Amino acid sequence: MLGPTQAPGHDRPTAPGGDARAKRVLVVGGTNFDIIVQTERLPEEHEKLRGGACSALPGGSAANTALGLVRQGCAVRLVSAVGDDTLGRVCLDDLRAGGVDTSLVRTDTAARTGMAIVFSSATGKRMMTFAGADRDAAIAAVTEEAVCDVDHVHVVGEPTPPLTRVVALARQHGRSVSVEWNGRDMSAVARGSAALNLMNADEARRLPGASPHDTAVTAQRYAESLAGEVIVTLGPDGALWASPGRRPVHVPVRPVQPLDRTGGGDAFNAGVVAGWLSGDPTEECLRRGLESALHVITKIGAHP
Repeated sequence: MLGPTQAPGHDRPTAPGGDARAKRVLVVGGTNFDIIVQTERLPEEHEKLRGGACSALPGGSAANTALGLVRQGCAVRLVSAVGDDTLGRVCLDDLRAGGVDTSLVRTDTAARTGMAIVFSSATGKRMMTFAGADRDAAIAAVTEEAVCDVDHVHVVGEPTPPLTRVVALARQHGRSVSVEWNGRDMSAVARGSAALNLMNADEARRLPGASPHDTAVTAQRYAESLAGEVIVTLGPDGALWASPGRRPVHVPVRPVQPLDRTGGGDAFNAGVVAGWLSGDPTEECLRRGLESALHVITKIGAHP
């Protein structure tokens, strides 16, 4: 079975055309508000544990990635939903200040903005999410014109009919697609449609048919099955890229002391997608993603 290798001459799959204008990306998925608690451990039963810093900041995987893509030089429109409340307005203000087009973000007057509580430490994080505004309604409202107006579509979320429809529209109109798997088996959406499939090593290990001890084997297996690229973050060991019919490529990451890992994977995805759209070689796409992640995890919050 193939193992990971660094291959400087590794050919990369073809991305959309290499003109000099900013690549236009439609990002589809969640926006929420994060409560981030710094702690080295969770409390025991009936224990009152004093935490470290506690921060309240905008977040959400799709929103995080949208802002990261803007920082990478892309023109980004977000499809998402927030509640008609103070937290929703804070999230929208943050996105707009960061250069994201929020014209397709739906304000749900019947629900509050989604939230997440993150227990974060230097070695990891635990997260609880709370449903809020109906983003499926926003995704269902995406038109063919909105898809045709961009070069690339990046989706985050469950394989619901509205999200599957957006991916199908992108494929129908020749737009490239990337899928953040985010702990879910997205094979039904991604197979034959997604050029890029992004996940972390823990998520890869939980996939059906995964190799329990070799992430590269799992990534290669899924790359062949999906007929698409599979990109996996490996924490302090960097990241790998598996392509159908080629040996996986591994790129290490420079060591840092993380402060808060919230949004690190989303920043990595933004760097990889932007690099791929720019025509960068595979290794450079991975390096670009890793450096983007380091920028985030050495600060508190997903939008440093």
